[in-house]
Amino acid sequence: MGNQITPHFNVDEFTCKCGCRTNNITRPLVEKLEKVYEYLNATSRGVQGIYITSGYRCPRHSVAVGGSADDAHTRGIAADFFALDSAGTRYESRILAAVCEYVGFSGIGVIDKTAVHADIRNASNYKNAHWFGNEMTGNDNIETWREFLPAIAANVPHETNSKTRIKILVDDKTIYESEV
Repeated sequence: MGNQITPHFNVDEFTCKCGCRTNNITRPLVEKLEKVYEYLNATSRGVQGIYITSGYRCPRHSVAVGGSADDAHTRGIAADFFALDSAGTRYESRILAAVCEYVGFSGIGVIDKTAVHADIRNASNYKNAHWFGNEMTGNDNIETWREFLPAIAANVPHETNSKTRIKILVDDKTIYESEV
């Protein structure tokens, strides 16, 4: 492995996969990915790792894999990835998209059931400053991924509409029951 950029990511993970060995990845992108790692590690199951499937792409390679010669990957502001929990199970992509939105990514796309695209586009570094989409359905007009944000740690703020039923039993007799 190459030089560490942050505690959980190194340069080699973001190098173009075509063999040209170019890497123009931006540090702010990797720092946001580190925040995704921190959020997921707040779970009781924790995170085993985040695996970058595509980071920086040279324009030629980007076109070859279905992107464009000037997409977010060619600008070093995007990464495609999946994450495994401590049991080795892949997180669902909609959950990853929600976490990416929570930590401030402005370009988020669900690639498949377990992989996402995340980028740090804005008005000065890309043609549009915001995009949430689902590449499986072709829907490029997702308003938010928040409904999939897991309440995965007591110290992570979240909104929920669900209620919890509390039941206290003593010697198999209910002494208290409530919904909160």
